[in-house]
Amino acid sequence: DAEAAWQRRRREYVSWLEDGSGLLFVARREGGEEAIGYAMCRLLPSGSTFDLGPVRGEVDSLAVSPVERGAGVGAALLAAVRAELVRRGCSYWSISVAAANTGAAQLYERLGFRPWVQLMLAPLDG
Repeated sequence: DAEAAWQRRRREYVSWLEDGSGLLFVARREGGEEAIGYAMCRLLPSGSTFDLGPVRGEVDSLAVSPVERGAGVGAALLAAVRAELVRRGCSYWSISVAAANTGAAQLYERLGFRPWVQLMLAPLDG
């Protein structure tokens, strides 16, 4: 169920924040207290396959309230993430998007992201 999934995800976010690998960015309307969007990013070792520097940023989640979409909230959140990653010395960052989410993919491409690795998914029960 959606609530159980969110609670699992929340525990994961808290763990990342506690171990120092997570970065949380929250957007609010000017003068407001209610969150209208957030971005969760992780600092990850690049690994040995690709030379991406010692640490790269991975935007794990970007969420914007449906009524705020198209108003620049997602772009502003990603700009804040980018600035922090640069400040921390990262050379690369990544973000995943579901193939059907063309609006998000267009935003990411406007911000300089390009397809890099294609993840394919298939059920094992058939």
